[in-house]
Amino acid sequence: MKNYKTFQFILLLTPFVFSFALGLDIYIPIVPQMAKIFGTTPAMIQLTLSLFLFITGIGQLILGPLSDQYGRKVILYVASVLYGLGSLGCVFSEDIVWLIVSRVVSSLGACGLLVTSYALVRDLYSGETSARMYSFLGGATGISPTFAPIIGGYLALYFGWQSIFVFLTGIGMLAFFITGRWIEETHPKELRVKMNQEIFRRYWDIFTNKQFISFALIGGFGEAVFFCFFSISPFIIIDLHGTPTHEFGYYFAFFGLVISLGGFASAKLVQKIGIYRTIVTGITFMFIGGLSMISWHCINCLSLSGFIIPMIIACSGAMFIIGGCTSIALEPFPLIAGTAAAALGAVEFGVAAIVGSLLMLFPVDSSMPYGVFIIILAILSLVLFLRFRKTQAK
Repeated sequence: MKNYKTFQFILLLTPFVFSFALGLDIYIPIVPQMAKIFGTTPAMIQLTLSLFLFITGIGQLILGPLSDQYGRKVILYVASVLYGLGSLGCVFSEDIVWLIVSRVVSSLGACGLLVTSYALVRDLYSGETSARMYSFLGGATGISPTFAPIIGGYLALYFGWQSIFVFLTGIGMLAFFITGRWIEETHPKELRVKMNQEIFRRYWDIFTNKQFISFALIGGFGEAVFFCFFSISPFIIIDLHGTPTHEFGYYFAFFGLVISLGGFASAKLVQKIGIYRTIVTGITFMFIGGLSMISWHCINCLSLSGFIIPMIIACSGAMFIIGGCTSIALEPFPLIAGTAAAALGAVEFGVAAIVGSLLMLFPVDSSMPYGVFIIILAILSLVLFLRFRKTQAK
């Protein structure tokens, strides 16, 4: 496997990292439809998204160390089987409980494939090469919103909603095949570390570090702005505005473009004004986005532009927040950066999943709850930021 060129290795890992992104994004256009099919509430359908995100995040805390103990390849095999079986279970779901259970199983698989992919890169590369590889993998995950909902919308249109999960089952089978055919074990037995009390002590040190937990939570609030958009946008754009399901993906492609541009703008902003000021700028944008969403609704009721434009402002702010918070949160842990990164992912995904589930408890008949949530998240972010800066100044 060491003989593969960079683009070849990235190509091999693409189905692994896409398992998470596709599992979340490709399903979004049919969320309103699923509520009607299963005769349940939007909040219950939301659990199939929130739990997928939550378990993918929390699972990193366990599956990462397990791959250190048992090796990468066995985790990839197990994860690809779980992902495929969970997706197949969704195909044959006859009630919401079975659908939720199946999504939980597939999320465990997505988590294993995702975290082990990054471990493979860490095993084989170092320095600038590894940084470049991580950037490629991150880019592969980041472009998912630009095309996954379009694929999901057209699959549902021509072949029914089950075809989306048949497609995801195929991703699991492809991951299993790639593991057996091209992936070699990169973590030899003599280097393996048992999952013992030491790992829990490290997690305790990380989670009790004020700098880490402050900026992990702020980053989680930024992720929550995105995930709340994932949750509520199908109901507003498809149900309330009558957009055809297969056309919804184009709105999401535009959203993916906003994320990409926000990422580039954030990097430039950090260079010009520094990390802390970039974070404050992001919090300000979030607040303005939430406030404008509420104001627009009060003046002109619910309109598509009154939802999309404030969303762009708020999500741009969230992008300014996330990059800086990641850097500051991981700063105290240079020797255990991998463990700290897993903890950071768990906090951010966990916070986003919880906030998204809370949002969907409110009636999905306007953008008002989303706007209120964005303002609350901005205020909480500012409070945490100011408290940290105050303790730092002492």
